[in-house]
Amino acid sequence: MDNVEILVQKITDIILERLQKQEPRRTAAFLGKEYSSIRTYYEKRGYEIVSVKGKFDVDVVIVTELSVLNMNRIALGLPQTEYEVIIFQRLFDKRDVIFLEEGMELQVSKYVASRALLQFLENQKNQLVKYGASILPLKNFENINETINKEVKDVVHKIDKKELITIKKVQKLNLQAGDIFETDKNFIITALARDYMRDLGVKIV
Repeated sequence: MDNVEILVQKITDIILERLQKQEPRRTAAFLGKEYSSIRTYYEKRGYEIVSVKGKFDVDVVIVTELSVLNMNRIALGLPQTEYEVIIFQRLFDKRDVIFLEEGMELQVSKYVASRALLQFLENQKNQLVKYGASILPLKNFENINETINKEVKDVVHKIDKKELITIKKVQKLNLQAGDIFETDKNFIITALARDYMRDLGVKIV
């Protein structure tokens, strides 16, 4: 009988130890210049900022500098540099890649390039989005989304139960392309609502 009790205690200890282990922190990495506002945005959401060098398992990569040549080669599926290969591989694996709009050389080119060339470059930029990338302005990381998400979160915390997020509820938020919708452990987002936000150009994090 003593042996059985010892065995039960050991099994109980193992189960408790596993339950007490914290989930691994999500990670984010910069490709290019690091912005303190973006770093703060992710750290406040529990992310650990890591180096992207040699890692393809980072949860989110934020590309803050992208030349026209980088963009074209990635869009054409012909990455050459290590920088481009990392981005292309992540897109290929359907992993999150966020391009900072202000860090894209295309933004500067709008003032100097011909209309025909600009149209070509815009098509290449749109191709990145079709591959699954997000292109967001810096303002999206500077608390502009707090109001958008607060309305839904307030409801959830007041009733302290799971909240089903449907298309109708999302439409009431009047989200715009480039906005970020923050998920919560209490949110259950329907597949249709997710598709609606993605088609709209809203980033779900």
